[in-house]
Amino acid sequence: MLKSLYVSSFVIIDKMRVDFENGMSVMTGETGAGKSIVIDALGQLCGNRSSTSLIKKNCSKAIIEGVFDVEITPAITQLCEELHIDVDEQFVISKEILDSGKSNIKINYQNASNNALKLLIPHFIDIHSQFETQKLFEEKNHILLLDQFSKKDLYQLLNSYHDTYSLYKEAIAKLKKTKEEDMSDEQLEFLESQLNEIDELTYTDNDIEEFEEELKVLQNFEKMSDDIQAFDTLMNSSQGSLPIFKNALSHLHNLSQYEQFEEHYNNLYDQYYNVMDGFENVMDIYRGFQFDEYRFNELQETLYKVNRLKRKYGFTMTAIAEFRDEISEKINAIKNREEVIEQLEKEVQQRKDEAYSIASEIHIVRNRYAGDFEIRIQKELNDLYLEKAIFKVKFEEVELNQNGFDKISFMVSINKGQDLTLLTESASGGEISRIMLAIKTIILEYSSIDTIIFDEVDTGVSGKVATSIGEKMSALAKKKQVICITHLPQVASLATHHFCIEKEINDHETLTSVRLLNNEQRIQEIAKMLSGERITQEAIENAKQLLNV
Repeated sequence: MLKSLYVSSFVIIDKMRVDFENGMSVMTGETGAGKSIVIDALGQLCGNRSSTSLIKKNCSKAIIEGVFDVEITPAITQLCEELHIDVDEQFVISKEILDSGKSNIKINYQNASNNALKLLIPHFIDIHSQFETQKLFEEKNHILLLDQFSKKDLYQLLNSYHDTYSLYKEAIAKLKKTKEEDMSDEQLEFLESQLNEIDELTYTDNDIEEFEEELKVLQNFEKMSDDIQAFDTLMNSSQGSLPIFKNALSHLHNLSQYEQFEEHYNNLYDQYYNVMDGFENVMDIYRGFQFDEYRFNELQETLYKVNRLKRKYGFTMTAIAEFRDEISEKINAIKNREEVIEQLEKEVQQRKDEAYSIASEIHIVRNRYAGDFEIRIQKELNDLYLEKAIFKVKFEEVELNQNGFDKISFMVSINKGQDLTLLTESASGGEISRIMLAIKTIILEYSSIDTIIFDEVDTGVSGKVATSIGEKMSALAKKKQVICITHLPQVASLATHHFCIEKEINDHETLTSVRLLNNEQRIQEIAKMLSGERITQEAIENAKQLLNV
């Protein structure tokens, strides 16, 4: 759930902090007071595009910070691992919008990208505005809504289908590319020349590393010899370190008969022979080297050819080998064009059959859940005073796509005797708001999202319909945190917590602030919503009735 929201220097907000609780919270205020600005601030934490126009006048940056208490799910854990973000039961998300046009984003005090916000926040909150209502009702999104409702039994099937469908699309692309490939004799001759050039050097990347090391030794052989000779002289000549060390030990040996010197003599004796062994090992390695002019020239020529191949076909021998396989496939396709195409067509059909089989299972699950979805929606619509409305889920089979072969359309008849049509073709603004709320209530009720924000989605309704919308939000708030921006007193009166958004105008600027209302202040605010700026006694009594006080 959203615990708190801090906003600084954002549009007309100077500094504002709002602490939220469980249940249903409403935000009210006169038109232009800045209710939408609060939603815009939350939108920035959701990854909405930033702009310097959002920074308060004469300020260098705007700051938005949200604190969320989160129930950790496997999906959140996996996403945080992919984004390299620490998982915690409390997420602190902040965004700074700079006057330079850039933004700084932090998730749990770690730098993050705007894309990370877009991926993570949908697991925490769902913001629903009038714009989102129109998006919700677009026909292409109906299948996504039904799948969300059916998620429990569809999750694994959809994952399996997406993997299979990807293989099907890859097979189609490969077939198309093969059919469009240049199959001329000239192309065949060119490809074979490339293949022959690559096959002249069948080395691995490890081979090349060994060749380069060997060449490095041969190139520095003369300097190596000088250094070894100097090393041998300093270590083993008559005045070298080893003879002097040995002579010194012989004198110390005379003292080893004394207990105080014996241990030290033995230690130095062992060290002498360790140094001797090390010296002999170094000399043995050197004696294994010899300068071979033929091998030197051979290595230079080989590595020259290898580097030329890398410039033409890939930066590593592994990449060159992969390119060789592609050439080989193309040559085989030209020489055996009909057989290759026939084989690819069989693969396409096989992949299609596999995808269609899973899509059929998905269709069965969707069809089963569609009936339950219709019943649930119908009940919600009845509660929202759309008793005559009929809601149906229409299925149509189409070509395989990323969602299967189902085309889903939500059909509705608002009035008795009216034909079923698409949602957007027959519903008014107020009716759309109620249908949207019915769908949202059902889909979000069992989702892992903790916080649902409604931004004036009750536009176009009043009276008992407004009360029913408020009751639906209040019922949803028993399972989720609901935050609602509203202009309806019927909705505001049903909230557990009531915030008032106010605008103050002074000589220099306009500022927006938010305050939590107590019981007496709620009566005054709701009375103002009922009667306007001039609050009447009748409005106060009506407000008390709405609040049951």
